[in-house]
Amino acid sequence: MTKPVRPIKNYLAAIHMAHKVLGLSKDDALALKQSVTGVASAGDMTDQQRKRYLAHLSSLQTRMGVGTQRPKPTASQKYTPKRAPAQRSPEDSLDMRWGKARAQWAALAKAGAVKIDTDAALMAYVQRQTHLEHWRFLNSFQINNVIESLKRWYDRLEPSRKQAQPEGQAHG
Repeated sequence: MTKPVRPIKNYLAAIHMAHKVLGLSKDDALALKQSVTGVASAGDMTDQQRKRYLAHLSSLQTRMGVGTQRPKPTASQKYTPKRAPAQRSPEDSLDMRWGKARAQWAALAKAGAVKIDTDAALMAYVQRQTHLEHWRFLNSFQINNVIESLKRWYDRLEPSRKQAQPEGQAHG
């Protein structure tokens, strides 16, 4: 079985990119093509000439140390997050609204609608509602929707199950 022939456009693109990486001007590239293959235009070259020319350009890149892959960062250079992904920070600008959602969740738990009254349980609810991993990734619209859905859930409870709302939590 023979190898599929590489389309001429791929060769031309590779040659053009190699010229760009090496920083060759049009005149320099023309002279280099002429000296390596005897042809001034990459479009007029045969497949063998293009392969030879690309190999030459590759060796130039290696010698000049350009166009090579960057070394992998060391452990000290790698990005480290400031906090674990599931932790909330007091600096989160939307902390006040988290407090509102948390209060609504606690009211639902007191009424018996929610069995587990924890931040993790509330985060699971938020994830089901928004399909986002964490509260801090929500935009204002999504946060307001979560809070309003908790309020509507509380409003749907039977009046006998409802107890005194947390202070400062008005429905409406």
